[in-house]
Parts: sequence; structure tokens; C-alpha cells
Amino acid sequence: MPVEEKVWTVIDMIKWGTGYLADKGFDEARLTVELLLSETLGLKRFDLYVRHEQPLKRSELDKFKVLLKRRLSHEPVQYILGKTNFYSIEMKVDRRALIPRPETEILAEAVIDHCRTYFSQKDSVRVLDVGTGSGCLAIAIAKFVKNCAVTAVDKSADAIGLAKENAQATGTEERIKFVKTDFLELEGNVFGTGFDLIVSNPPYIPEAELASLSQEIREFEPVESLSDGFDGFVFFRKISEIAPRLLREGGWVFVETADGQAGSVAKIFLNGGGTELLVKKDLSNIERVVRSRFFSKDPLEI
Repeated sequence: MPVEEKVWTVIDMIKWGTGYLADKGFDEARLTVELLLSETLGLKRFDLYVRHEQPLKRSELDKFKVLLKRRLSHEPVQYILGKTNFYSIEMKVDRRALIPRPETEILAEAVIDHCRTYFSQKDSVRVLDVGTGSGCLAIAIAKFVKNCAVTAVDKSADAIGLAKENAQATGTEERIKFVKTDFLELEGNVFGTGFDLIVSNPPYIPEAELASLSQEIREFEPVESLSDGFDGFVFFRKISEIAPRLLREGGWVFVETADGQAGSVAKIFLNGGGTELLVKKDLSNIERVVRSRFFSKDPLEI
């Protein structure tokens, strides 16, 4: 007599997968299984529990197994799903750019609130996004600051391509101009001056610390988006040096920093002529965002 094949229900798979990933040392095992199973079945996470007794078809089991194997190789869940949420906006993500982090939403919120407070009556708020990556910051600003015009720059053609796809998908492409250029090698006026605000979540991990990053980050995310190849402060120095020439008189800079960097970045800006310095903490009480104001020097020569 043939042995009957086990019938796996949604709740069976959630329980088994959670235990399996937890035993392998993965954090957020249940959330991961729910997300992968939702992707497999084309359901929202909530609906998994509404249909908890629903049996999985063989094709669904096979698809879930493929996704689970990818996670077991330490591929980030966001890359497996091909999407993530940033500031309530669904973004496409893949290995062309860094995965948007929740702490970067603190930077987005600070810039959006600042624009609404200081520039609500301005016809057009000109924002420069340095190192746009997936485009998450540029898109959030363009979506929630209706009078803005964003110039988003990145040296990676792949990242620019992904950012453009996200802008088109979110209906913000008309307010964002994408420019491929290496900000650290900037010579001449390649995208204009007179910006009201510069925002950046630059590569700030010191090269010496790359080896200590998790396998998910080291092996899957683009290293040039993580580290400046030196001490973690290269981009902050460049921004401080060039901001007075790119900004209008009394323009602002907002940057994200790593844990423990904010004080040093504030000093870099202060030494570069920055004023009205402000540091903002994230939800983990880490000093995450540094704000500074700069007054213009001679504009960049073409």
C-alpha cells in the first residue's frame, strides 16, 4: 500500500519553517517565513491566518522551498522578495543598490519636516540627493514635498537604473532628475548650484569594519554603497568642502551617520563653516542625523 504524502497547511508551514530557521540561527524566523509564504501564495500576511488551514499545492511547496533555500544562503529577505517598504512607499530592491534601512526614514522625515516648515511658500525647493542608490530618499522627498525639484546623483549606472524604475513606479519621476556622476571626483558644474538643501546617506562604514558585517550584508549588498574605502568620513568631508558652493546662501545639509559618528561629522561641518548644527536620534536612541547650515562661497567653475 502506498504511503500517503503529508498534506501541509499554511499554519503547518509557518510552524515548521519558524522552528527550522530559528534552529539555524536566523533572527526574525517567523516573520521571514510569513513573508516568504505570502510571496509564494500571493497573499497578505494577515490572510495567512485567515486561511491557516488551507493546504498547499505541490507547486506552492516547491516555490516556497526555492525561496527558503535562498534565505538559508543568507540572501536578504528584501532581495528575495524584490521589494521593501520605505517611508510607507513600496520600493523595488535588488543587488544593484543598498537595501533602504528603517533608520534612513529618520533622515527622510527630518528633511520632509524641514521643507514643510521652511519652504512651504517657496515655488520650488531644490534638493540634491548625494548617493541616491535605490532612490528611496529622493522619492520620499518628491512624494511628500509637492513643491520640490530633486536632483539625485550616483556614480553607479546600475543604481541609477533602479532608482529610475522606482521613480516611475511611484509617480515621482517628473520631480526627480537623475545624474550619473562620481561626487568625490566632482569637477565643474555638472548639475547646477543654488540648491536649498543637500541630503545624503553616504557610504560611511570604515573599510576596516567591513569584515565584521553580517554575511547578508558582506556577500549580497554592493560594497561601494557601504564603505568609502577609508575611514568612513570621506563623503562627509567632501560634502562639507563643496556644500557652500552648491547651496544657495544659507542652504542646509542633512546626512545620515553611523552609530558613534555624529559628533565627528558635526565637527567636520563646523570646521567647514557650518552653522546651526543639530543632531537627531533614531528610535534606538542612536545619534543618526546631522543637520548643518552653510553660507555660499564662489560657485563651482565650469
